[in-house]
Amino acid sequence: MKKFLFANLLWLISTLLLISPSLSAQEETEAEEVEPVDTYISFIATYTSNDTVVLTANLYIRNGRVRVDLENAPISFTVSEGTEQIEAGETFTDSTGIAQVMIATSSLLRNEEGMVTYMADFAGTDKYLSTSEMFVSKPAKLEVSFYEEDSVKYIRVKGYQFTSNGEAEPISDETILMFVPSLFRPMPIGDVWLEEDGSGSMEFPMTLIGDSLGDITVIARIDEHDSFGYVKGESNCEWAVPKHLLSQDKPTRELWTPVAPLWMMITLLILLAGVWGHYVYAVVELVKIKRSAKKENIQEKDWSNYS
Repeated sequence: MKKFLFANLLWLISTLLLISPSLSAQEETEAEEVEPVDTYISFIATYTSNDTVVLTANLYIRNGRVRVDLENAPISFTVSEGTEQIEAGETFTDSTGIAQVMIATSSLLRNEEGMVTYMADFAGTDKYLSTSEMFVSKPAKLEVSFYEEDSVKYIRVKGYQFTSNGEAEPISDETILMFVPSLFRPMPIGDVWLEEDGSGSMEFPMTLIGDSLGDITVIARIDEHDSFGYVKGESNCEWAVPKHLLSQDKPTRELWTPVAPLWMMITLLILLAGVWGHYVYAVVELVKIKRSAKKENIQEKDWSNYS
């Protein structure tokens, strides 16, 4: 009996010794706090033709090489000229991690050089670290208009930049990129060179397709400029080809039309012919192998009869 009790006591002590390290490790794991994740912001300010500036911030994290957008995160925007600072608004990111606010250019604070400093800030949470991004640019504006001369239709673009006092001055010696809206991204239609007076023109492409009334939006843009950053101007005209005038029986062979381009159909036919050709070749070779095997068997039987 004493031996039995001693054996049970020894088993109990050894069990406690084995369990105690795992319990202590578990307590350490529970006590250890999860480190917050680093966050990142991409931030731009875009000046529009209606005397406003659109502040756009994209909040995201990195999971290895994968970029993951953060949704429903509060982003606060501020505007300053170096010393004084005003609140531009606060909004939450959408499903793509983007937050936007729009403010009037008349309320901007400018330094002596006319530059404005924009700031997008994410305060952070228990899981995500705080982050902020700055964007500095000079307010500018692009105006798009249309005119006709000698039966030729033109697009005119005028560019303005604003001084520290808010006075408008022409933008000269700059290339303006021209676009029209399309399915996935704006489609380029050319560019305009601004002269000393801040204006430039290009011929309107008469092959552009608009809506059922021929209306189309023409967009003028400055992208990633050292001083102005991003500037966008747009306007509508009725010079495009009305959509209902396109032949429904014979639509143009483009990537976005129901009928595929000829080069794509020919490429597909060549690829399919190559694939099915390999299948046919393999079947023919298998048939030949089977026939040759039968002939060898017949010859062996005939030779065995003679022997």
